[in-house]
Amino acid sequence: MSGQQTRRRFVGTMCGAIGLLPSSLRAEPGATTHTPPDASRTGDVAAQNDRNRHLTVEVRINGKGPYQFVVDTGADRTVVAEDVAVAAGLVTQGDVDVEGIIKTVPARTVAIDRLSLGSLSRTQLSAAVLPREMLYADGYLGLDALDTYRVTFDFAKATMRVEEPQFDTGIYMPQTKVAHVAMSGSMGHLRSLNCTVNGVSATAFIDSGAEVSMGNHRLLQAMTDRSPGSYAPIAVPLTGVTGGLIEGKMVPIERIELSHLWFGKSQIVIADLQIFDIWGLLERPALLIGMNFLRTFARVSIDYGRKDVRFELAELVAQRPMVTAAT
Repeated sequence: MSGQQTRRRFVGTMCGAIGLLPSSLRAEPGATTHTPPDASRTGDVAAQNDRNRHLTVEVRINGKGPYQFVVDTGADRTVVAEDVAVAAGLVTQGDVDVEGIIKTVPARTVAIDRLSLGSLSRTQLSAAVLPREMLYADGYLGLDALDTYRVTFDFAKATMRVEEPQFDTGIYMPQTKVAHVAMSGSMGHLRSLNCTVNGVSATAFIDSGAEVSMGNHRLLQAMTDRSPGSYAPIAVPLTGVTGGLIEGKMVPIERIELSHLWFGKSQIVIADLQIFDIWGLLERPALLIGMNFLRTFARVSIDYGRKDVRFELAELVAQRPMVTAAT
């Protein structure tokens, strides 16, 4: 198999308690270029939920479609289903190995001349191709298509807005509460160091392709050291779509703080998934913030150009005990 190793994890539970948890695809060095956006700088794209409650949007590939793609801010590269690649007439570029959480499968890459979201476009993308039965979607929209843009998930209106990075005016509707979280990183790998989980400092990042928020074993160990005997993890079987089985641990969480936000009583799943390795976080406490937390907000804006995230709660949402935002 030629090409350097590319990774993507698709994780689910045999019991269905967590659902599908797609995470990132590691791009080959130099294989994917973050091309600048076209002159048309903003656009709203209608969004909907698939059967696994992933947020999907309509995209066109080389003018063909539309196709429904899962928005995955944890994925380095866009992925397309085999039948979509055939229908769009995409030309094969080369071969890569796609590594699941347990086993690796071979895949090919294809060239996308233009990928369009509403009036916005990316050009000259290289996408991996996987069978539809692995993806359960037409494809996944990765950071190669989203980086340098500001992406706003409007859960209240079921839309996604993609636009160029913006300076914050500081003017908001009076019925809303807004909190900004400064991030750091490059190539779309934005993370916050200003996070604590049950009092343990952790590195947090957002993965819109994950339905459930997850931590690594370093996080669980640090929480256990801080409060011995406080955790009785519940075993959760996790399967990878490329095959195999691993065990995750569901643990209760009293409080997660992220800058000016805090989440009350909740649960996360502990597992050393490949995404923590890809983000260089296997050896330090880390938290992957999935859609179960993001959906508690009215809107979430990820500005890849300015490297910050804006969380906005409608007044009714702000009354919920799970999430609080400082004004």
